[in-house]
Amino acid sequence: MKKTIHNLLALLLLTTGGSALTPTEWQRRQPVTVAAPGLTKIALTAATFDSALPTLADLRLLDPSGLEVPFLLDRDSTPRQSSLGRVLTPKSFRSTPSGDTTQWLIETGTSEPLDAIDLETPAPFFLKAAHVEISADGVTWDSLGPALPVFRQFGAEQLRLPLNRRTAAFVRVTLDDFRSRKVEFSGAKILPAPSQIAPPILAPLGAQITRRDEFAGETVLTITLDGKHVRLGGLTLDAEDPLFMRRVDVTVREARGALSEERLIGGGTIYRLAIDGAPTRSQLDIPLEFTPATRELLVHIRNGDSPPLKIDRVQAAQHPAHLIFNASAAGDYTLLSGNLQADSPRYDLAAFAGEMRAANAAPVVPGSVEVMPDYRQRESLGAPPMPDVPLTGAPLDPTAWTGRQTVQIAQAGVQELELDTEALARSLADGADLRLLRDGNQIPYLLERPALARSLALTPVSAPDPKRPNTSIWKLQLPQAGLPIQRISLSTTTPLFQRKFRLYEKVAGPEGQVIEIPLASGDWSRTPEPGVPDTKTFTLSDRLRGDTLWIETENGDNPAIDLSVSQAVYPVVRLIFKVAETDGFVLAYGNKTANAPRYDLNLVAVKLLTSSRNVAQLLPSGQDSASFQGASNSINGGYVFWAALAVVVVVLLVVVAKLLPKPQLQ
Repeated sequence: MKKTIHNLLALLLLTTGGSALTPTEWQRRQPVTVAAPGLTKIALTAATFDSALPTLADLRLLDPSGLEVPFLLDRDSTPRQSSLGRVLTPKSFRSTPSGDTTQWLIETGTSEPLDAIDLETPAPFFLKAAHVEISADGVTWDSLGPALPVFRQFGAEQLRLPLNRRTAAFVRVTLDDFRSRKVEFSGAKILPAPSQIAPPILAPLGAQITRRDEFAGETVLTITLDGKHVRLGGLTLDAEDPLFMRRVDVTVREARGALSEERLIGGGTIYRLAIDGAPTRSQLDIPLEFTPATRELLVHIRNGDSPPLKIDRVQAAQHPAHLIFNASAAGDYTLLSGNLQADSPRYDLAAFAGEMRAANAAPVVPGSVEVMPDYRQRESLGAPPMPDVPLTGAPLDPTAWTGRQTVQIAQAGVQELELDTEALARSLADGADLRLLRDGNQIPYLLERPALARSLALTPVSAPDPKRPNTSIWKLQLPQAGLPIQRISLSTTTPLFQRKFRLYEKVAGPEGQVIEIPLASGDWSRTPEPGVPDTKTFTLSDRLRGDTLWIETENGDNPAIDLSVSQAVYPVVRLIFKVAETDGFVLAYGNKTANAPRYDLNLVAVKLLTSSRNVAQLLPSGQDSASFQGASNSINGGYVFWAALAVVVVVLLVVVAKLLPKPQLQ
């Protein structure tokens, strides 16, 4: 082995040589200390990825004398172990009920090593313990260990049973039906073991939860990574809750024109369960194969009707990358990054890639990223840098806007301002009348409508009609008239019923009569069996005009049902903008004749929408309205000010004139 390394180093000395470049064309540098000459491997840090181009094409290495050193970029190309590429249909799949259990006998029809079996069922809600056994002849069975959970609830599911790369002519799955109703499975899919058995080598990547938002049935965590452009291998959510199951989606923000959207980059189910006395089983990992262009990830945790999970920490994993080079001497080397005009270097080392990866190289870790002194971009080759986000727009007289709220900003920079129920209810449905103001000038913004919702807890109040004794009627009082409610979720404690529900609002007609505007209708039935949900969601067909929603159902000859707490779900609408100051900002709305604003900010939408954000807030309309008066009066208020000042000056002149001694007549 030593002879091979010596031969390789000799070849490297013959085929590589240093060349000169201009280091000040690179924005950043990292010191690399090499203790001894020989084959060396630099482990790229998150800071390196963060400062370099996404392709790492701008990385350069300088020796102690300032000459360029050829290197081999070694990125982990090992595919993640997966069985998703090939799926087999079992030769047979049949059920054999037996007392409080159901056994499913699967004849695989293959002699290949097997990775797992995916069960198939249309059942929407269930939780079972599954015991898995394998056999070569259908007579002698070998257990694969304690029971495993299989479930499906609120989008979270676990239907995969691992077979641990075992060969099996038959697989037997025994489901416990003692504590829950039977579940019919329609079939199964067999996943052969992949040819690649070595898992990818992943390294930890720094990640922090920098923001947590609770929406209707959903938690959104903002995860900030230590660096962008890092090839992710997965996330692990450290949930403290003892028992749970949740569907998780991981997304990144992207911009399509001037519209913000989220791109799904991975997902799965996390859970922690203990079934039938078996040891608690946990699955908290979310596999990922993605290289984000920003440092922020959004983790959506679907809670359904369950309380949010207690997650205070997250762990990220990355596919490591290294620079392998021959250090001709010990000393201080320099790793350069951050050159927008740089092309990927082409070194002769590519011919020795296999030998260099297999050889033992001395590992080193670069130091902290430093700003390059006297950095100067090559003007002849590069495009001009992107202009900064504009901070102010044209003046506006907001007297035609009937609503206003003070905007509270804690820190300058890119802001995310979510409209509260007051602003949503009093603004136009398309947001065309929304204006952000400071000192009489508009503040350009981008309107963002994410696929998120907030909810209001409402209590249905019984409102019986003596003329219809067999009809149950309730009313829901909303905090504001015109609130854009999307869905109403009703809850009940009544265990057994079947009804048709109708949701509507009452408005005054042209002649003063009451008109019922239908908003939603549908059937709702419930049985006392375990797992049957006690809620029903109705989607409204139109926006409410008033602040009262009516609900009714015909009971026939049945007793009335009970409606408990309900939830009204409305959409999340945000304004994304950038500011250099933190005070004097006002949001104006309530102008039915206003057209949607058109700002040049759309030209830099990608830069703005994908930036890290601060959270701005709206104060209730009764608080700190003086700032709005200043904003609304700054256009024509100037004239009032100067007119008032002129009057004061005239009065002072008159007073001074009276105080002066009068001239004596000669």
